[in-house]
Amino acid sequence: MGKLGSKMKRVAADWLDLPRDVAGNLPRVTWVGPYRVHVENHQGVEHFSEEELRMRTQKGLLAIRGKKLVIHAIYSDEVWVEGEISEVKYLG
Repeated sequence: MGKLGSKMKRVAADWLDLPRDVAGNLPRVTWVGPYRVHVENHQGVEHFSEEELRMRTQKGLLAIRGKKLVIHAIYSDEVWVEGEISEVKYLG
């Protein structure tokens, strides 16, 4: 969708009082304590190891770093990661 479509989504989100991440398919990252991260609206896993998970989002690559990382659950648009999480960072 072009600029007009993006603008229409923003207007609709404002008018319906929806969060912009819902209307714009933006990633939503929820960090629950030091041991769990939930990412919604991802576009695929690019790399996974016990120390790092990198996934594509509409805003670029998102990296989750730590120790003993495990993908607890993965679906088409959301991921649950568990382990000793030390960093969540956008790589661009």
